[in-house]
Amino acid sequence: MKVKRTTSKIGTIFIHALVGTGIFYFLVHPFTMVLYWFEFSNTTISFSLFREVLQERFLESFTLDMRGMGGLLALLGVLLGTISGLFWISLKKKNELIGTQQRLLQQDIAALINAGENERVEFKSSIRYDYFRKTTNRELELAIAKTIVGFMNAEGGKLIIGVDDDGSVLGLEKDFKTLKHKNRDGYQREVYRIISTQLGHEACFSNHISFYVVNEKEICVIDIEPSKDPVYVNDGADTTFYVRTGNATYPLTVKETVDYLKTQKT
Repeated sequence: MKVKRTTSKIGTIFIHALVGTGIFYFLVHPFTMVLYWFEFSNTTISFSLFREVLQERFLESFTLDMRGMGGLLALLGVLLGTISGLFWISLKKKNELIGTQQRLLQQDIAALINAGENERVEFKSSIRYDYFRKTTNRELELAIAKTIVGFMNAEGGKLIIGVDDDGSVLGLEKDFKTLKHKNRDGYQREVYRIISTQLGHEACFSNHISFYVVNEKEICVIDIEPSKDPVYVNDGADTTFYVRTGNATYPLTVKETVDYLKTQKT
């Protein structure tokens, strides 16, 4: 297996070096001679003259008298082609590594879903589409904000969107249809809008959004960091402190919030 990979790398470098040699010897070399001719001849350039000079210099560039210049450019082509081959191998290796990591992450996410909700994992069916009413429901955004705040005020966690309470993968297709931009970018912007509007712009930096495919359906995973400072949900006139306890998120009264924050500092 190792010998096969080494042979493949050598083959890739050889092909890139060969292509580089061909480009510099058969293209760069004659065009360089044409440019030099016009540079030192002080002749006004015209299309007919350029075509004539190109033909003459193209043929002349492959004569024995020009083997020195041709050899140097061919050598430069080999060098740049080799560098290109090494870069291609490095890029291919990096892409393979990223692909492997993504597959492992998908397996981890699937395992989290199978394990069910707990104090570090919460499922939400959607951010806007109401599966009961079969229509858009902006009130669901508040539930998303409460869950995120609860995690931030506790030990952090993962909010997995596109999965119902029983762990069934629903996907994001219904949610996508409620958005102006019906794709991952539009979805990510919508989630950050919810966070920024109801928690504050600073809270966006503590939430990291990723997308995965589980059971051939897209889901959204928000990795939520714990906050050093208390975070509140601003729902119009009300500002409420939420905290994650067990597999649920609870609002605290002012007194409960003060007591909780005291225990966190000790």
